[in-house]
Amino acid sequence: MDDRLLKDDEEKNRAIRPVTLRLPEAENSIAPKRRQPSTRRRPLEIEAPPVRVSSPVPRPRLARPVPLIYKTLEEALEGCREKHPLPTETLCEHTPSHATWLSTQLKQVKTRAQLEHFADSLSYRDLCMLFPTLAALKRREELAQIQNLIRLRACHYLYLCGWLTLQQSYPRSSVAEALSDLCVILEDMRFVHDSERQKNRRPIPLPMIFIGSWRVIWSRVPLISDIALPNSRHFISDIAGEIYDSGVDLFDFYLRYAIFPDLPLGEAITKRYNELVSGVSANPLLSSDFFDRFRTPGH
Repeated sequence: MDDRLLKDDEEKNRAIRPVTLRLPEAENSIAPKRRQPSTRRRPLEIEAPPVRVSSPVPRPRLARPVPLIYKTLEEALEGCREKHPLPTETLCEHTPSHATWLSTQLKQVKTRAQLEHFADSLSYRDLCMLFPTLAALKRREELAQIQNLIRLRACHYLYLCGWLTLQQSYPRSSVAEALSDLCVILEDMRFVHDSERQKNRRPIPLPMIFIGSWRVIWSRVPLISDIALPNSRHFISDIAGEIYDSGVDLFDFYLRYAIFPDLPLGEAITKRYNELVSGVSANPLLSSDFFDRFRTPGH
């Protein structure tokens, strides 16, 4: 009986089908939280100035090595002295052959154009020989040609050469005449230059520089015509009077105007200046020139 009951229960269980319930999917009712705006303030962003990117600098091309003319400083100084000699150095090298060469060249000049071409071809050493050659010549035609060369190549360097030549050959009238003519030309050139400079700016005087005893800055030597022209009859007296009236030291004046006291011109100026200082010039009868008239030659 028990077995029958068990079978009945199994049959009942088989007859009952399991029921499957399909429930709708539960919606996510929890919505995501929205972020609350933060109460912190963001720092102000400062805009940086734009950075300029420089263009790349091109690398310089290496030049080919240039061979040096002078390998040492001594050689360079010697070459500088050779190309740019001082007026005193060039005058010491003057020989009669220079005057002969210049006279020969001038004989071949026939026209004005040839004279101008020859003047332009002269180097600084040749220019320095014009006044010494002028002092050695006597013919008027040759003197006139050299004076024309001086006029065509008028410059301060040529003045220095003529000024030193006059000091050596004083009282050579041909040199004094040519130097006076050159001074007049240079004064005109200086007047034009100063007028143009004053329109643009005010000139500033250059400071005096001491470079040693009896060392001259040749580019700053003023024209002696500022005091008197070399062909003036009172040339020596005017220079001595300028020294006496200005109260400047005698040798300071010589250094400024490049006057060498051991040359004939410097000796004449010193002699006249001493007469002014001693008061002899006030009485012409006491001057040495007056007694020289009655002095026997050779005594």
